[in-house]
Amino acid sequence: MLSSIEKEHQKFLELVRKASDDDLLKKVHFFSGPKAIGEFPRIDVLWFLLSDQIHHRGQFSIYARIAGGKVPSIYGPSADEPWT
Repeated sequence: MLSSIEKEHQKFLELVRKASDDDLLKKVHFFSGPKAIGEFPRIDVLWFLLSDQIHHRGQFSIYARIAGGKVPSIYGPSADEPWT
């Protein structure tokens, strides 16, 4: 499963790297609220997806701590991985 995720991630990175400014400013349909779809520039959707991943990474660190796991230094030092 992890190798499939990594493969698709690399493909997505290539698409973003090759995209021109005009490509990134093209409008796409994306969720804008309950049962609603709006039009947004692709770059805005990309920022949303990045923010969503950051949010879920933070959630995962909380769940890991609750389950007795160690929390890595994601956004800075943690009690489990101090920087000093």
